[in-house]
Order: sequence, then structure tokens, then C-alpha cells
Amino acid sequence: MRVVTDGERSRPALVLINGAFSNLLTWTPIVAQLADRFFVVRHDWRGTGRSSGGPRAEYTFADYADDLAALVDALDVKRAVVWGLAYGARTAARFALRHPERVALLALYDVSLAAPVDQALQRAGNDEAKRLREAAGLPNVASDPSWFEHDDRREALRSLTAHERFPDPTDELRNMHIPTLVACGRQDVNLPEAERIAALLPDSEMHVMEMAGHGSVLSRPELCVSLLCDFVDRRLIVP
Repeated sequence: MRVVTDGERSRPALVLINGAFSNLLTWTPIVAQLADRFFVVRHDWRGTGRSSGGPRAEYTFADYADDLAALVDALDVKRAVVWGLAYGARTAARFALRHPERVALLALYDVSLAAPVDQALQRAGNDEAKRLREAAGLPNVASDPSWFEHDDRREALRSLTAHERFPDPTDELRNMHIPTLVACGRQDVNLPEAERIAALLPDSEMHVMEMAGHGSVLSRPELCVSLLCDFVDRRLIVP
């Protein structure tokens, strides 16, 4: 598994979980800012980026969560703030349910636990968010093709079948008391689902990000970081 760390180990650990079709480089616009205050852990989940794949039956969110548990064990990270983006938020939720003792705080951005939506709807929302940002004079992030490269494109696509074997965790989430930040773009088609998830979690905050579509880190990076850091400042209990 490909793993990259940034920042000093003495700082609170922050584990980042990529969205679909991307690799750990997709966090590039914000990683330097995060590393100023966290020990940042990024990884390519199995079958994506430069991480090897495996049998299709093992492409599940439970497997991804257990891979992450093994990763933080290897880094000697006892507890971390866990931030999942889009498809990665599904892994973050499952990790929190399977390994709650490892999660200090949870952040679910652009999250949905329902079946993935039509990609055309996501693109339309992203286009509208971009139009609004340009009208407001906000800069757009220039993404790099390398952020979406995979050693084995076929395995990367297989890794996106995990939701087909992912039981609905709604009932489990109702009993999860980890403080959770839920954030989603106003123009993200996942917004109703994100609001539903925030409403059922016992200890959550919901934030709607204006002029942001799906994959909000690539549309409103500064706002994404600001929301996370504010949540950490208010809710993280350092032993």
C-alpha cells in the first residue's frame, strides 16, 4: 500500500481518505496547510493509485477500513481525526464503526451512503458551482492529471464496486457517538443524503458549503480546511 505522511509526528494525527477515481495526490491543494498543524497520513486504498489490488470479493468498505487500521498500527498512531471525501467518506464511516477507539473525530465531506448517483448530475453541479465562483471572483483549483492516475486502471474501477457489498449502516450510525463533521457543497447532488446522515448521527454538525460541487476539496479548498480546523479546535480532546 502506498502511504505518504506529512508534518511532525508530535502533532494530532489526521488520516485522509481519497474520493473515487483519484489517488492520494488529490489532497495536494491543502496538504501543506494541514501539515502545519497535523501529522497528516494519506494512502491509496487497495487497487487505486500505486497500491496493489486483490480478489474482487475483498473490495469492500470493511476491507478498506481494516487496511486503514493496519496502516495506522504500522505508524503507531493510536487515535486520529479521520476525514473521508466523497466515496472515501463511506470508508471513513465504516472505519469509525469497526474501530471506534481509533477515531478521535470524524469528518464526512460530500458523503452519501446510498447508491452512487449519475455522474452527469455531479458534473452539472460542479459546472454550476464553478460558474458561481467565477462570478464571485473566487479562484478555481487547477488540478493535475497525475492526481487521477492509477497503476492498474482496471483494478481502480473494481475498487469502486465496494458499495455493491456495503450493507446500509444507517441503524449502526444512529448509535455512533463519535463527534462528526458533515460538510457538503450546495451544488453537490449528494447534499440531501449528507443532510440525512447528519440528522441521524447523535453528535454531528452539518455545514453546507456555498459555490461548491462534488469533490469539494477541489472547488473550495480553503473553506474545507477552515471548517475542519474549526471543528477540531472546538471538539478535539487531547490526552
